[in-house]
Amino acid sequence: MKWRLLLAVVLDLSILDVASFAQRPPDEERLSSLQGPPQDDKLFSEGGVVRFQLIQGRLGLDAPRHRKGAEEIRSEHHFESISVTAERGVPSLHYICKHSDQQLTLSVEHASHVRIESWRPRTAERSLIDQPEFGSIAWTIERGQIVEHYSGSTLLHVRLQNSALFDMHYGELIERVLCGSSLEEISNQAQQTVMTRLADRSVPTTLDIDQCVAELRSPSRASRMLAQQQLLSWGTPVVPVLQQLLSTDLDPEQVARIKATLRALRPLVEDTPRSLAMLLLNDQQYWTFITPRLDSEARLAANEHLSHVGLPTLERSNQPAARVAKRE
Repeated sequence: MKWRLLLAVVLDLSILDVASFAQRPPDEERLSSLQGPPQDDKLFSEGGVVRFQLIQGRLGLDAPRHRKGAEEIRSEHHFESISVTAERGVPSLHYICKHSDQQLTLSVEHASHVRIESWRPRTAERSLIDQPEFGSIAWTIERGQIVEHYSGSTLLHVRLQNSALFDMHYGELIERVLCGSSLEEISNQAQQTVMTRLADRSVPTTLDIDQCVAELRSPSRASRMLAQQQLLSWGTPVVPVLQQLLSTDLDPEQVARIKATLRALRPLVEDTPRSLAMLLLNDQQYWTFITPRLDSEARLAANEHLSHVGLPTLERSNQPAARVAKRE
């Protein structure tokens, strides 16, 4: 029965002809520092062993661009090794970098499940990012008996909760694997673009999305298809709302169709400021995290947008709340 349901959803999706924000962007919209990526990195570049992409704020390997095998780079104070395997054209990677100040391990399974571990010997601080293919990204920092936990749906969400510490552990590595584009720069570009889109009244409201999700359990197949087509036509602004709804009481038909919709709205091309902005416009967690960065005028504009789409408005005292520190 489960496979029949999934097959029906896939068949329904295959006949939907809709335009979404997941389509390939024009070259001029791409993130600015990706216009001319460096070509001399032997490991992470167009001509290197592998090439990474940032898609919907998450790291992943560009599957067609990889070379299987292993390489090492050694010097008196520096060591790097990389090993790339592939199964049916889908690459996996294990990378190690060691020098006096830091040890890094980067692992990627099946192109999209990413784990990055950072160890700083001088401070005895260990940091781990675990990014599954779907679902929340977890970030854990250990200092002796003190453990801090952060989470978010994208690396932008995670970084915003403690940007200085994040950049200390991962800033240089992420900038390198993204061919010179830092996550700080990407985050700033995305926020600037988000603020220019606040008056866009074509963005669906949470009530609009809720009504479509309710129709996904309709006894009429035509009604279910029409609701799913509407979700797809709205594009990525529906993604954070659908992800939240997955944790509510839905029937199997709704769950299957929402997951299929999320997969269909996940592009195969790199993020742009515009694509990230559309993904983040209806993301309550994102707005909570950037509140301290907004002045009174920007907060007013944000609240007008949030009120229109049916999300809680921002308060002056809002602070990121996903940080959890405890003694082990």
